[in-house]
Amino acid sequence: MINMLSVAIFSGLFFASNQLSAGVPFQKCWTQWYDRDDPSGSGDWETLSHLHKENPGKICPKPVAIQAQTLTGLSVAAAGDVIYRSDTTAGFVCRNQDQRNKKCNDYRVRFSCPPSYCNEDVCWTKWYDRDNPSGTGDWEILSYLNKENPGMICPKPVAIQAQTLTGLSVAAAGDVIYRSDTTAGFVCRNQDQHNKKCNDYRVRFSCPPSYCDEDVCWTKWYDRDDPSGTGDWEILSHLHKENPGKICPKPAAIQAQTLTGLSVAAVGDVIYRRDTTTGFVCRNQDQHNKKCNDYRVRFSCPPSYCDKDVCWTKWYDRDNPSGTGDWEDLSDLHKENPGKICPKPAAIQAQTLTGLSVAAAGDVIYRKDTTAGFICRNKDQHNKKCSDYRVRFSCPPSYCDENVCWTKWYDRDDPSGTGDWETLSDLHKENPGKICEHPQYIEAVTTDTNTPSTSTGDIIFISSPTKGFVCRNEDQDCGGCLDYKVRFGCPC
Repeated sequence: MINMLSVAIFSGLFFASNQLSAGVPFQKCWTQWYDRDDPSGSGDWETLSHLHKENPGKICPKPVAIQAQTLTGLSVAAAGDVIYRSDTTAGFVCRNQDQRNKKCNDYRVRFSCPPSYCNEDVCWTKWYDRDNPSGTGDWEILSYLNKENPGMICPKPVAIQAQTLTGLSVAAAGDVIYRSDTTAGFVCRNQDQHNKKCNDYRVRFSCPPSYCDEDVCWTKWYDRDDPSGTGDWEILSHLHKENPGKICPKPAAIQAQTLTGLSVAAVGDVIYRRDTTTGFVCRNQDQHNKKCNDYRVRFSCPPSYCDKDVCWTKWYDRDNPSGTGDWEDLSDLHKENPGKICPKPAAIQAQTLTGLSVAAAGDVIYRKDTTAGFICRNKDQHNKKCSDYRVRFSCPPSYCDENVCWTKWYDRDDPSGTGDWETLSDLHKENPGKICEHPQYIEAVTTDTNTPSTSTGDIIFISSPTKGFVCRNEDQDCGGCLDYKVRFGCPC
C-alpha cells in the first residue's frame, strides 16, 4: 500500500508538472494521437522511444509537452488511474499492478512539437538510394546526397524517413540503426547487426513544397461527410467507392482543411486519424466543445489522377532580381493582367527564365503559394542574388483560351428575395451591347471575397454561359445563397 502510494505521488508530480508545461503558450503544435499499446499485458506502454521508431519523422526528437487520454476521450484525472510515467522523456506508462482493479484503461498520447511537425506546407522528396550494404553497411549520408543531387534536397530538412527497398519500415526490418537524423542522414552498419548484414535502405526528406517530386499532383478536394453525426469521416475506402478512378489506390500524401480553407493546425481540432491508408477522421467526442469543424481532403497521386478541369495560364515575369529580389506577387499580377488569372488559383509553378525548376536552381524561396504568389529574396541566397523567375497558375480552362475576352463583372441581383438571379437575358436587356450574344464561358464569384461559386458550398441551380447564373435560396441546406457577381467569356 505504501509502495502504491509513493508511486501515485511520484506519478502525480510527473503529471502535474506536465500539465503545467502544456499550458504555457509555446508557439508549437500538437501531433496526431498515437496508440501503440493496450493494457492486455503488464499495462499500457506508450513509450516515446518506441513511438519514434514506429513513426519515423512524425514526432520531434524533444517534445515540449505530452497529453494523454483514454480512447474514449477521458483525461487521465477523469479516468482515475495511477500513472507510472507521463513526461516528454519516457512518454506515458500505466502499469496494471498499480491499479486497484489491476487493469489500466487504454490510452493514447500526443506531443507538442515545433510547427514543422504539423505544418502542411512541407512535402516529402522522392526516395534516394545511393548505397547498398555490400561494403561496411548502407550509408545514405545527407552531405553526399546533396552533392549528388544538387538542388533536389533542402539544406535543412525537417524530418527523415527510411525504408527498405521492399518497403519495410526500419522497425519492421529489425536492423540496429547507427544514425537516422536530418543532420547526418541515415547509416546502418553491418557490424552492428546480429547477422552482420544490413538490409538495403532508401531515404527521403521533409522539405518545403518546392522540393517535392514534380511527378505527382493533388486531386481535387473531397467533402463526403460533415460533423452532424459522430464527426467528420472522410474515409479513403468510401471516397474510392464514391469516386471510382478519381483517387489513386495508394496516395503518397493527404491534406485536410476546413471548408473555409483553414488548416487543421489553425483550427485546433483533435484529429483521430489522418493518413493515406484510412483517410481523415475527426470525432466529435474528442473535441473540447464536442463538435468538429467540417473538413475536406485531397490526395497526392500520379499526374493521371489530376483534375483535368483545370489548365495552366501562360508564364508571367513581372519582376527581376535587380532590386531586393524577384517579386512575382499574385496581387500585382492580377492588377497588371486583368481577367487573365483566376481569383483563386489551384496551384502555382515557378521556373527560371532558362527553364530550370526551383529545385534545380537551388535558390532559397521565401514564398511560393496561391495566396501571395512567388517571392525570392536576394538576402536569403548564399551569393546574395536570386535567379530570374517566371510563374504560372492552375485555373479553370477559360483562363488558358487565348481567343477569349472577358466582360466586366456584373451584379444585378442579391439573394434578399428568392435567391441571386444573374440571368443572361436580364443582363442583356440591362446592358445593351456590352455582352456578346453567345458567350462561351461564364464565371461566378462572391462579391465580397471573390470565392468561386464551386468552392462556396452553395447548391447552384444554373451556371451556364447561355443562360447565366442562378442560386436559389430554397435549395440551400442552411440559410440563403451568398451574393454573387458574374462575367462572361466572349470571342475576341
